[in-house]
Amino acid sequence: MWQLALKQIRHDSSRSTLTAFAISAAIAMILVLRGFEQGLYVQSESVVLDRGGQLILTQSGISNFLAVRSSLPQLTRSEVEAVKGVKEAHPITGFWAIYGPEGNKSPLLLLVYDSLGGPTHLIEGNPIQHAHDIVVDIGLSKRFNLKPGDPLVISDFEFSISGVTSGSSALFSSFAYVSYDGMIDLFLESEIAPDISTFPLLSFLIVELKKGEDSTVVSNRIEQQVSAVDVFLPEILAQHDKELGEELFGPIMNVLIIISYVIGMLVIGLIIYSDVSLRRRNFAVMKALGFKLSRIASGVMAQTFLLVLFAYPFGVLLAYLTGKVIELNMPVYLIHMTDFDGLLKVLAGVSFMTVMGSLLPLRMIADTDPVIAFQVE
Repeated sequence: MWQLALKQIRHDSSRSTLTAFAISAAIAMILVLRGFEQGLYVQSESVVLDRGGQLILTQSGISNFLAVRSSLPQLTRSEVEAVKGVKEAHPITGFWAIYGPEGNKSPLLLLVYDSLGGPTHLIEGNPIQHAHDIVVDIGLSKRFNLKPGDPLVISDFEFSISGVTSGSSALFSSFAYVSYDGMIDLFLESEIAPDISTFPLLSFLIVELKKGEDSTVVSNRIEQQVSAVDVFLPEILAQHDKELGEELFGPIMNVLIIISYVIGMLVIGLIIYSDVSLRRRNFAVMKALGFKLSRIASGVMAQTFLLVLFAYPFGVLLAYLTGKVIELNMPVYLIHMTDFDGLLKVLAGVSFMTVMGSLLPLRMIADTDPVIAFQVE
């Protein structure tokens, strides 16, 4: 069966190549969609993990870094630094703003930091040195053609771009980094000044521990002595943000991925249906020679499986290249495809898709009359 399927592929190599390419495109579509979904979750986690420190403190009752409002009392920092084992507590604040001209506005998360928690992947320009400096993500830079030295106006307040960073985006939005001096100037000098009371001045604290201190022990001390905060390991808080992303985008992404599998199944089914239609005379000869329907169907399925196995590596390569093109032109999106378990899951899904697609032309094979083998063309 497998030898016959392989010989058939070799016999019509040009058609087999085109068929494999079509299957590769269907596989690539599935992988890109899944990579886009996984990229959302990776971005959500990296926002927290890139901030540094051994512990992150949030407002009591808040268990996320993204898409939530956390506001800590100003004296919390000194209270935390008085806890045994704490070396320093670094303040960080986050709030959303809108940037861009009319008709092309973009949500922008402003991360305000002092000594820790700023951009960690600077690819152009310099870190913040002055109050009106701002570091923007490459996604925002490419979308609005921004570069170091350019002005960036938020709510009628002008910042100066000092640098461009990468890996600072999540929830389809880019981030920008400013200092606390810059935030205060923005609040006092811009048109949002009347609403200053609605913005938190301290959202989170990033805690560095003294050498040799156990993070769990110090975490318990902080929880006991500072009632205004909840304490998280960065990995735990990052996991919470990933779960938030799954809750927000998981349902729609699952629907899209299921649709991509259905499309792939139909593509394979149509390809096999077309191939069977062209080879009806061959199947008639096989029936006339006594081949059972199950044997013929197994041969068709084996041929399809071989084509899928040949096509899968090229589908992965095509998906990888497609993902890189998307990231290059729209850096706010991440196509994450380095998950080996994910690739195996897609391969299993494609195998199921192949089985289902191979069932579509079985009726044509069953209805093929052996008499066709003796008809003169």
